[in-house]
Amino acid sequence: MRAVLLAEPAKRCRFYKALVVALGVLSGPLAWGYGYDKDQDPLLIAFRAAVKAARAKDIPASAAQAKKVSWQLKELKRKDDLRVDFEAAFLAAHGDEASEEGVIQAWSRLVYLALLQKLHWNLREKVADYHKARARLDAAQTYYELALAGNLRLQDSQRRARDPKARSRHEDIVKSFAAARKALGSPGLFGAGARPADLAAFRQSALRIVGHLKAAFPNFARPEPEAKDSSGR
Repeated sequence: MRAVLLAEPAKRCRFYKALVVALGVLSGPLAWGYGYDKDQDPLLIAFRAAVKAARAKDIPASAAQAKKVSWQLKELKRKDDLRVDFEAAFLAAHGDEASEEGVIQAWSRLVYLALLQKLHWNLREKVADYHKARARLDAAQTYYELALAGNLRLQDSQRRARDPKARSRHEDIVKSFAAARKALGSPGLFGAGARPADLAAFRQSALRIVGHLKAAFPNFARPEPEAKDSSGR
């Protein structure tokens, strides 16, 4: 799949400003636990460090962080994963022609793909394991809030400036995450109060999230959240 890193100049500027705002808002504790503590998630650790270095015009430091997420890039290429080969384009964004905005957008796209990957695996495994599915979903929402939500809010405000009745994509994504979490059911307490997962409802919510993200980031890769291969993780 051909990777497209950069949007038009004006859009790149808006994206960059929105991301900077989002990083500032989310510098404190995040609300969702997801297996990894937020300070232990290797992708988020590398993302934060790379963005900080890019903002300081230290591209080599961002490139050093890029090497630490090779595992994520290799996972995405697998036939049972998203089958997205983003590695060459991602590394190229840190090369001789690298820019602050280009590096930040490349990292944001990697987090975007990691978000889709979490939904992909939950759908492949039919949300059969509540704890695993919940951890992935919470990670996906954390990735969204950290790297992408600022841009969605900016787009919402621009659309509402033209049409005050325009629906908010960001608000709908947040509601869709909540609906997806509810669709996971509940293991209950020692079995009491257990609720089965609703795969159809989870799928509907996941596809709604993906649909909004595709519309918001048309220059990012657009893999589907499922693959045809029957093997899973």
